[in-house]
Amino acid sequence: MTRLLFTLLTLSVAFSAAAQSDSLYSLEEVVVTANRFSQKQINTGKVMTVIKRNEIENSPFLSIGELLSRQAGITIIGANNSPGANMDVYMRGAGTGNLLMLIDGLPAYDVSTIRETFDINFIPLGEIERIEILKGGQSTLYGSDAVAGVVNIITRTNDSKKPSARLHVQQGSYNTNTVDLSSSGKVRGLKYKMQYMRSSSDGFSSAIDSTRKAGFDRDGFHQQFAMAQLGSASDEKWGWRTTAQWNRYTNGVDQTAYEDAKDYTAASENLMVSGGITRRFEKATIHANVSMNNTLRNYLDDSTFLNGFGKFLRNNYKGRSMIAEVYGNYRFSDKFRLFAGFDQRWLNTDQVFISVSDFGIYESKLNSDSAKINVSSLTSSLVYNSEKGLNIELGGRLNFHSRYGKNATFTFNPSYVVNNKWKFAYNLSSAFKAPTLYQLYDGVSGVISLKPETSITSELSVEFIGSKHVFGQATVFNRVIKNGIDYDYSIYKYFNYGEQNAKGIELEIGYRNEHVQFNLNYTLLKSEVTTTKFEFDAGFFTYLAVGDTTYSQLFRVPASSLNANAGWQINKKVHVSIYQRLAGKRYEPVFGSEPKELKPYATTDVFAEYQIGKRVLIYGAMRNAFNANYQEVYGFATRGRNFITGLRFSLN
Repeated sequence: MTRLLFTLLTLSVAFSAAAQSDSLYSLEEVVVTANRFSQKQINTGKVMTVIKRNEIENSPFLSIGELLSRQAGITIIGANNSPGANMDVYMRGAGTGNLLMLIDGLPAYDVSTIRETFDINFIPLGEIERIEILKGGQSTLYGSDAVAGVVNIITRTNDSKKPSARLHVQQGSYNTNTVDLSSSGKVRGLKYKMQYMRSSSDGFSSAIDSTRKAGFDRDGFHQQFAMAQLGSASDEKWGWRTTAQWNRYTNGVDQTAYEDAKDYTAASENLMVSGGITRRFEKATIHANVSMNNTLRNYLDDSTFLNGFGKFLRNNYKGRSMIAEVYGNYRFSDKFRLFAGFDQRWLNTDQVFISVSDFGIYESKLNSDSAKINVSSLTSSLVYNSEKGLNIELGGRLNFHSRYGKNATFTFNPSYVVNNKWKFAYNLSSAFKAPTLYQLYDGVSGVISLKPETSITSELSVEFIGSKHVFGQATVFNRVIKNGIDYDYSIYKYFNYGEQNAKGIELEIGYRNEHVQFNLNYTLLKSEVTTTKFEFDAGFFTYLAVGDTTYSQLFRVPASSLNANAGWQINKKVHVSIYQRLAGKRYEPVFGSEPKELKPYATTDVFAEYQIGKRVLIYGAMRNAFNANYQEVYGFATRGRNFITGLRFSLN
């Protein structure tokens, strides 16, 4: 790993030395996530990463989870497991659920899960125009869950002036097949877009067969996605858009680590409907949006053999969320801009758990008539941009929660640009994560008196932007979470523990010209939790609280990781790229025992595409080219060497 890191850094230095400096690498990049209005990236001091459309186009063989895993500070556990596996999103060492997922700027939840995390399996990569990743505490702008940052998935809109259609077909290892068809156009002042995608895979066993002789069955995957979008063709003063998208997938599930299940299946379904209106004035812009998100998850295990005494298992989860918001910005002058907004969120869930065992039938329910909350929020921030390079953002948010009352957050973010070459920034912010519906209302584990997790994050970054060829950024951060929510094994209840301390370093460097592009990022993390210590009492067959303990919280997340990507545009028709990931050792939590160490691993992906005329493009990819054998989750399999071929056809 050290040798490879040295080689890549040497190449980076060589590219840097060859770079010209007559233009800026990222000065003209316009982003919307940092302050919730469009501005050039140089005018915000927040740490941001933008995944552009061309990078998405050059990664058609990836899922959104794999693409996000390539970014500094982000780990997606499950992205390389069997198709349909849960993808847990971790940012900067924070636990899952402390990163907020946005879709077109609106929060996306699955309130039926323990941590209310949105399932990114529901978002096909081909639907995405770009992704803006904003790090640090962002609850002042986006509310609950934005403790470590936000990921804003910006979907594709109709950008063609006449009717067009696209076809994307893909086939690969494990008998994986995908067909994606979309159409868009403009009719009488309206623009529309429609998309349908169908994908299937025979997959492989989710659990690892350690004997290689047990005959574990394959856990397959089947998915359908449909989307319809309608909006105004012109939005000079008034603009509107409405979108509906539906996704359903089924996949096989295994019992647990190293244990197969023959008839264990999961079905997940999501329906999102959103609409928005924008009014533009000479110095102001006002937005009004509403979004409804319904998720249904069903688990059924009627295998002839279940673990332990079990004979039958069925879980049904329904989660519903609705968000309505009004916000806008007003430009006092070229230097001062004010942002202000109000939003209202409603969340509820219905859950049914049934199991049959030698002890009889056990059933538990959680009903939406009691398992519901609503949150009201007021937010505002003032942004100052001077001609001499000084930028400052100062903001605050007040939240009113129907269960625990009110809390407030703030952000203070100054930055300074030196000679249009270097940007120095500091960010001090607070954030919070509200207790989830399950943690509040579950009949066994829920505690309605739980407090929200609160955090303070400070980060310092320096960014080089003085070249059209070279980009470099270094960031250090520190985050302290108070009132973190943990599980008490002695009384089987959730509770608020002491605190979590996380710190880290992120390094990024990139080079690009007309023919070559190179990117490298490295992340180093440390995270510790101080909480109650539990010990197992064999005599009473239970756990006892025996004081406090401090331990590393980086379960499944590597303390150090490196991602490198190099691409070459050989000529107008041929593009090739190679991607390398190195992940350090990780630890898997094990109930009632010491954590298991997972060994470091390295994977390599190779991609090539060929343009045939103006309308047809063919490509091929080999993932995990050296067939690395590793685990992201203890006892569960990851993909070995596998291949994908595809074709894209565009009719304009």
